[in-house]
Amino acid sequence: MSKIKEVDYGHINWGPYTMRTTLPNYIIKKLKSEGIKTKESYNYSLAGHLNNQFLYPVKFQQWFYSEIQPILQAYRHGHCKYHGIKELNIKFQADDLWVNFMQAGDFNPIHTHGGDYSFVVFVDTPKLLEQERKAFQGTSAKPGDLQFEYTCQAKPRWATTGVAIQPKPGDMYMFPALLQHWVLPFKSKCTRISVSGNLKIMNKSELPHDYF
Repeated sequence: MSKIKEVDYGHINWGPYTMRTTLPNYIIKKLKSEGIKTKESYNYSLAGHLNNQFLYPVKFQQWFYSEIQPILQAYRHGHCKYHGIKELNIKFQADDLWVNFMQAGDFNPIHTHGGDYSFVVFVDTPKLLEQERKAFQGTSAKPGDLQFEYTCQAKPRWATTGVAIQPKPGDMYMFPALLQHWVLPFKSKCTRISVSGNLKIMNKSELPHDYF
């Protein structure tokens, strides 16, 4: 019998840092109400195979990014801790903010974003979509899921390289802009609403050349 009674162990942080948090309800409500009103198509700048992608007005973008400043700083803190790097002062600039109204048959192919940091906020996930997810019997991610990909899928599970995210209203995921991701289509006659945006780090020239 082994003399080892207790194992003290750790692990190496490997791969990109992705953070999940929940936005307060007043922000979710405003994202939805303002998203329904906005009519400036953003299809020309996006990878999505869907018709209803709209850019929020600049004034609303300014309000939103002001409200989520604590979340941006929390992501930055977690990012530095995860990678074991010094938390130097970073100046963010918001690039954009848009709303996606995803309907039956729509999908987002695998893609990356511009800038340095990106996020997605789930605003509305209808009950019909939840029912379709529960009925799905395949081995892949489920209808309407957001799928993050880091390199390729690994089966058998010698490494976790793909993670499927079940959309839940209010959830926000923040991640490096170069992290590949995609959204699976669904068949239900309903509308899945999400909001995305990108941020740039503006003061890179002031930071050590090997910091990034």
